[in-house]
Amino acid sequence: MKRIVFSVLLFFNLTALFGQINNLFLSDEWFVNPADSGKFSFQFHNFNYLRNTEYFNKIELGRTLFGTQFHPKIAYQPTANISIQAGVFLKNDFGSIPPINTVLPTFTCKIKSSDSKRTFLFGTLEGALAHRMIEPLYDINSAIVKRIENGAQFKLNTNKIWLDTWVNWERFIERGSPFKEQFSAGIHTNFSIIQKIASDPNNPNVPYNYLIDYNKLKKYYALKPILQLTAFHRGGQIDVDTSNMVMQFNGAAGLGYYAGTLNKYHFQAEAFGVFYQEKTNSGFYPFRNGRGVFANVSVTKKQFTIATSYWFGHRFIATNGTSIYQSVSMDKPGYTERNRELLFIRFLYNQYLAPNLTLSARVEPFYDIRNKAMDYSFSVYLSYKLHKTLNNN
Repeated sequence: MKRIVFSVLLFFNLTALFGQINNLFLSDEWFVNPADSGKFSFQFHNFNYLRNTEYFNKIELGRTLFGTQFHPKIAYQPTANISIQAGVFLKNDFGSIPPINTVLPTFTCKIKSSDSKRTFLFGTLEGALAHRMIEPLYDINSAIVKRIENGAQFKLNTNKIWLDTWVNWERFIERGSPFKEQFSAGIHTNFSIIQKIASDPNNPNVPYNYLIDYNKLKKYYALKPILQLTAFHRGGQIDVDTSNMVMQFNGAAGLGYYAGTLNKYHFQAEAFGVFYQEKTNSGFYPFRNGRGVFANVSVTKKQFTIATSYWFGHRFIATNGTSIYQSVSMDKPGYTERNRELLFIRFLYNQYLAPNLTLSARVEPFYDIRNKAMDYSFSVYLSYKLHKTLNNN
């Protein structure tokens, strides 16, 4: 069986190269328009989701996430480079009681540099899949189950460097709180060591990074080292929770190659070495360190993508990672698999249905090499984003 698996991997490496799945359609990234200086605007995001995992393994059992999210905001730009946004996030998982089962206020102060390359956010972040992390480190379901992140964030986007670093404060404590404070932090950066870009004449000023809207580039290729790090902390000094503190680190270092031609094809290949380390002795986890290898190859032509991902993990744990990659079970307490080896074949369809309206559909079977079993998932996402300036005087 292993010979068959590696033959399939070799076939994809030789014929179709594309890397980490492009989640641009699912992420939260809003832009500050200098022309809106001194104006109010209305922003609205509606995200509809159906994600069904037909999993029958001991690490993660299948479930269905089916519902809709609404995030209306009022924004004001006191200057050309500062936007202040306030809104409310609403989520309805279909069939839930009450129907609106998540209501969260949101507030963001977003400051951009005069050249638009540097951005600082305070409050509600451009989080979840906008961090563009690999799936073993960051949950692919975060856009559904953990979309709202609050804290501080710094981003850099130039022709050669992309950087996102953030702190997400997940649980606040006061003196005498019966639980511990909790936060996570991360950094993701990539930079070009070899690069050639020819922009679409209709979009000559669009900076290149490896997950932007490919339709805005006429021709490109780039070779990029990639670094991703996350930290998870559970602790504090003023609570009355007597359980142990947790400090956990995960990271990935890799290399990616990206190339494409407007309206013809886009391909990329990535390979990462991945690690896990618990720096405390909390007793919550069966392993205190682990490692892994994650590789992606795929090709996109027009709206269609075919991709493959390979994962090998040894005693790997990531609190914020996608469950299926972990060495500990999400659904069977105490069950572990020291070694996990998975091969995914993914079929994706991404389409702009209308201005601001996007559709993403996915079918993702995978083979569990160690357990000789196959499971699959399918997903459909419909996203609508509106930005309307209210006073045009």
